[in-house]
Amino acid sequence: MTRKMEASVLRSLGEFQTELVDIPLIDENEVLIKVKYCGICGSDVPRSMSSGARKYPLILGHEFAGVVAETGKNVDHVNVGDRVVVAPLIPCLKCEFCLSSNYGLCDHYNIIGTGSNGAFAEYAKAPKNHVLPIDDRIDFETAAGIEPATIAYHAVQKAAIQPGETVVVMGCGPIGQLTIQWARIFGAATIIAVDIFDEKLALAKEFGATAAFNAASCDPVDEIKKATGYGADVVIETAGSSITQQQSILSAKKKGRIILLGITHIGIDLQEGAMDRIMRGELKIQGSWNSYTAPYPGIAWKASLEFMAKGELEFKSMVSHKITVDEVGEYMRGMADRTLRHNKVLVALDREEQLSAEN
Repeated sequence: MTRKMEASVLRSLGEFQTELVDIPLIDENEVLIKVKYCGICGSDVPRSMSSGARKYPLILGHEFAGVVAETGKNVDHVNVGDRVVVAPLIPCLKCEFCLSSNYGLCDHYNIIGTGSNGAFAEYAKAPKNHVLPIDDRIDFETAAGIEPATIAYHAVQKAAIQPGETVVVMGCGPIGQLTIQWARIFGAATIIAVDIFDEKLALAKEFGATAAFNAASCDPVDEIKKATGYGADVVIETAGSSITQQQSILSAKKKGRIILLGITHIGIDLQEGAMDRIMRGELKIQGSWNSYTAPYPGIAWKASLEFMAKGELEFKSMVSHKITVDEVGEYMRGMADRTLRHNKVLVALDREEQLSAEN
């Protein structure tokens, strides 16, 4: 008899159904994981509610951690019962970028939960090299934050922050909050947080921001220049807004570095002042995408696992909601239409974790 599991299935654009589906079968090089928690990524919202998914039906969810339930015969680095996290991007290993070890830039990648079924389900499978053991000091809620922590690390690493420099983080959602923590770890002396929600700015200060400006009630560019004199050495944009992208350019000092991490899905029409700042200030602007390097999955994953185990990288306090599998569609709609005030939403898939979520 085929074993069944409960899953939130995206049937079509905007339509989630909780269904009993087959538990994935694994081959000799795969691992079956009993999912404990899976985070809702900001990219899951347009994927399910506006721009559309790569296929239907689809089980979303790529930020997940759990316990090894089964292993293929060629798997020897984890055992049944081990606590693990999954690196969800599966590169093709054949394109120019994979062959140069730039796996995050792969031309033909798959991500578990976007091109194949993911972890808004009781069980998910992954290739063996994508399954990483987690330290006993990392609880499952925290482990669900490892993938977004790697995204933030990758951006901060590109910024080449020097100890003592000033860093501005534009946008203080979960990625921004993780970026602030990495900027602190990398040695930034001054970290300025910018957002339009006071509660996110309060969290940003808890995580290491030395100043915080609410862009809904002030001009953050003016405030940053007043606080720094000339502007910031580094500005990292995580909000994915054409407004904050422009503000990032205007907030950087001459020779400053700007990292664009947030995704706008629209173009940016540079104002004359911003274009002038790029040219006359000789600004360096760089994009940041994914987090995967050699040896796979790369230094961002190694660092996130280590700093979370040491307690120097915090995620659990970012979690604003823990929900059940039945609530995925409702919360996605609330996030899409902006009626839900939230920070980070985790889906609890294990029955014990669901009871904990309800309490």
